[in-house]
Amino acid sequence: MGKNIQDLKIAIIGAGTMGLGIATHFAIHGHPVKIYDAFPASLEKAKKQFPESLKSMEDLGTITPAITAKAKENLTFLSVMADAVIGADVIIENVPENKELKKSIFDQLNSFVGSDVILCSNTSSLNIFEFLEVNRPTNLVITHFFVPAYVMPLVEIVRGPKTSDETVLTVKNLMSSTGKNPAVVNQVIPGFIMNRLTFAIFREAAYMVSQGWCKPEDIDAAVISTHGPRYAFEGPFGLVDFAGVDTYEKISEYLLPELCSSPEVPKVLKDLFNEGKLGVKTESGFYTYKNGAEARAQRDQKIVKMIQAIEKVNKSFEA
Repeated sequence: MGKNIQDLKIAIIGAGTMGLGIATHFAIHGHPVKIYDAFPASLEKAKKQFPESLKSMEDLGTITPAITAKAKENLTFLSVMADAVIGADVIIENVPENKELKKSIFDQLNSFVGSDVILCSNTSSLNIFEFLEVNRPTNLVITHFFVPAYVMPLVEIVRGPKTSDETVLTVKNLMSSTGKNPAVVNQVIPGFIMNRLTFAIFREAAYMVSQGWCKPEDIDAAVISTHGPRYAFEGPFGLVDFAGVDTYEKISEYLLPELCSSPEVPKVLKDLFNEGKLGVKTESGFYTYKNGAEARAQRDQKIVKMIQAIEKVNKSFEA
């Protein structure tokens, strides 16, 4: 691309929760960002939420008032796509998971941007490489962020069959330079990394509940008390090394055949869905919540404080 990573200009398509979160992240880290949305109501909502997000981060001590002021200068809200994307070095699309909608967005981008621009899609479920047509397929890549995007460190970078090494490296370096922890997936697989792991764990947890062996709160307590602190600094492969490859090999022989392998939606999940108990959004799921908005805010604060604590611990071992 020929530019310094820090000088890259970012364009965000879609001003919803995820799009605004991504825009906020890059604005905080010094990049000029333009965010586009076709719906005036979405833009107005995003304009209101942006300073609120910055204020909450200030209150948590993750950014300073000076950074807040600079971030506000870095982010521009626009209702015309061409105004947002022309001149951008990296474009990140965040529209709903609809093939025709995404195809329409990228068809428009083809007429606005040059062949050297990196095009990213923040999708969690679609194989965009099967239906998107872009001027330079080597510059097309999936970047899967996690909510809240300006807090959660992980970004899954998923390459397509024609995505170049240069594109992957540039996107990886861009993410790393802003404090993200990028994880590269070499081809599209359903669920990428984290959704596959998350649902593998949930399927087994739901199976144990359905068998009457445990209650949800007991399983959550077990995970929080073991995976919680351990997975803060080591992944499953690091864990195996410390537990012992020989130990895992022996346990695998008798335990893996006993684990749930059903392709069906777990009954405990289906039952809640049919009852309209959708979790925090309805203030009732596996647990009940007095105030959904308050519960989300507290969860975000816990995530930020945990990340701060993890960083502090990691730095103490680097000294």
